[in-house]
Amino acid sequence: MRGNLFSESWFKVADIHAGLISSVEVQKQYYRGELWYVLQDAFNQNYFRITPEAYTFIARLSSGKTVQDVWEECLEAHKEKAPSQDDVITLLSQLHAHNLLYFKNSPRNEFIFERNREKKRKELTARIFSIISIKIPLWNPDEWLSRIQPFINVLFSLKGVFLWLAVVSVGGKTIIENITEVYDQTQGILSQSNLIFIYLALAILKCFHELSHAMITKRFGGNVPTLGIMFLVFTPLPYMDATTSWFFQHRWQRVLVGSAGMISDIFFAAIAAVVWAHTGDGLVHSLAFNIMIVGSVSSLLFNGNPLIRFDAYYILSDLLEIPNLYMRSRQQWQFWLEKYLFRVEYGMNPAETGVEAAWLACYAVCSLVYRIFLSIAIILFVTDRFFALGVVLMAIFVIGGVLLPLKKFITYLASSPKLTKSRKRAVLISAAAGAAVFFIVGMYPVSYSIRAPGIIESEEYHKIYAETEGKLEKIFFANGDYVQKGDVIAVLSNYELELEVKEVKEGLYQTKIMKQKAILNSAADLKPVLEREKVLREQLEFLKRKEKELIILASNSGVFVAPDLETMRGRWLERQTRIGTLIADGGYKFCAIVSQPKAFNLFREENYSNEVKLYGCAEVSFVLTDILVIPYQRDELPSAALGWLGGGDISVSTDEKSGKKATEPFFEIQGALSMQEDQGPVALLHGRSGVLRLTLPPEPLAVQGVRAVKQTIQKRYKL
Repeated sequence: MRGNLFSESWFKVADIHAGLISSVEVQKQYYRGELWYVLQDAFNQNYFRITPEAYTFIARLSSGKTVQDVWEECLEAHKEKAPSQDDVITLLSQLHAHNLLYFKNSPRNEFIFERNREKKRKELTARIFSIISIKIPLWNPDEWLSRIQPFINVLFSLKGVFLWLAVVSVGGKTIIENITEVYDQTQGILSQSNLIFIYLALAILKCFHELSHAMITKRFGGNVPTLGIMFLVFTPLPYMDATTSWFFQHRWQRVLVGSAGMISDIFFAAIAAVVWAHTGDGLVHSLAFNIMIVGSVSSLLFNGNPLIRFDAYYILSDLLEIPNLYMRSRQQWQFWLEKYLFRVEYGMNPAETGVEAAWLACYAVCSLVYRIFLSIAIILFVTDRFFALGVVLMAIFVIGGVLLPLKKFITYLASSPKLTKSRKRAVLISAAAGAAVFFIVGMYPVSYSIRAPGIIESEEYHKIYAETEGKLEKIFFANGDYVQKGDVIAVLSNYELELEVKEVKEGLYQTKIMKQKAILNSAADLKPVLEREKVLREQLEFLKRKEKELIILASNSGVFVAPDLETMRGRWLERQTRIGTLIADGGYKFCAIVSQPKAFNLFREENYSNEVKLYGCAEVSFVLTDILVIPYQRDELPSAALGWLGGGDISVSTDEKSGKKATEPFFEIQGALSMQEDQGPVALLHGRSGVLRLTLPPEPLAVQGVRAVKQTIQKRYKL
């Protein structure tokens, strides 16, 4: 028994004659080893789970007895397990809300029971304010499924399992053998030209996905009353109603119903992989590739995510044996709020055990955070393409996700019967919590920092390049050697250059003979010969300079840093190929990259502290002195190590081979490195990467949030 044995509201239900409607069916089910009863209305597909004690009470209800009579009978027959009056009121209210009760008379019960039209209104409101999916029922496919029942029985049998395993094995093997081609083709999967193929793949797979749910539901004896269209982020896709699977007695049957869609997706993704691997460029090839990706990766990411109410949600509910996981997880926090803060004397704990309460609490937090994240991501995705529609979605999100819950909570504080004895306390605690949140978010200054990736650079260093093209023949210094100014570092060879020099010299020799002949025979021919001689001498000087450039000399003294030099030996090097770097003796500076929105705060503030951590020695801290924020935008990184292609955090263009072309402009911060305290020797190496953390003066979270929103709007929508 949970709740007070007697209730102040009992007089409102005591004289009611009520009972279960004739279309209700009852099924025993075991959850976590405990017996429960599931009530199903075959007419309107409503389901409700009750304990054996509650069922004992419900089973005694009839039009010839009042609720008072039935309660007294239960109290006399089962003194320890009889439901309290609070339990009875709550149970009757819930059963009536699910349209599972009929009433012979109903005096004053409008104060206790929610009307059916109120339920319909809430369902409609939930659909309107759902920005993830909107469902429109179209057809009852149950009769058609009954006609193909023999085929369904064969498909979902041991033969079907072996067929699925064989096809998936072949498809997986195909993907592994062509993994490089798969990776290359996925780079353009979100391009404008491929969006139509993604939608076609999604529509085709979704048809088989929902059909699989329907078939396996029919296979285990359920019925499928609805098939319709679901607008998933305004994309029309089919859906079916498999809620009758909740009435299945065996847990593994319910799990298989939930898994059927993903099983189908993976099956057709495997077939598509084989088709893709054995076709050339064209419609079939592109469509097969998109079916392969959508049916495997996308299916597991969305349908396999239990934090949204798709397939994996119901699978997790059955595996944990916690029906109605989402709603009960919210009720769990409400129960704790009422019990420990509002001091409600008698409340119904939705969890039967401590373990179940922990699952409910964790799921409520995780699902809330994920739904907020997903809603914002969808809004940004839609707004980027259809700005006006995105604004509408944002308004729906604010109204449905913030204003309506706030209104509901205020109504709960003002009129909930649970708070009859503790309403003043509940209002005061809620007001204090609201004031605390307002103070913390809107007024309390909170420090914040900017994280800027960067690298160490020597204050004096020189990059060594191949000044002309050639084959790297000799290397005289190894990585880390000390080099004096003028030392020969490497020698290149260029056979074509040698031939060009020889050819020009022969041309000069011929020109010399022509010049002597013109002087002796015809002075008029002397001028063009002299001009030709001048051109050839200039060309020879140019080629001689290139020959000298084949010998790479050290422009300064310092440590020679060239970790990849040995791999270049014997290779043909193009002009301006980087050989290495000469690091001169002296101090070091740290160059960090700050994005445009973050750089705004740097130009606005002058008083901020900083700290530098180097990768590989996080226990040692450095500070920057003589900080300089270069006041103009750049798009070329100081080192490829800061970009994605080099393992860094900065997004770079994949079209640029150097890996230093950032996709968005940035500002650069420079400063001299100095150690905060004596923490032992640390190798300051040119090119070593790290992170600069700039701590700015504290500001309220609301100010920081508003500024971030403004910057996002300005950056994405130019407003």
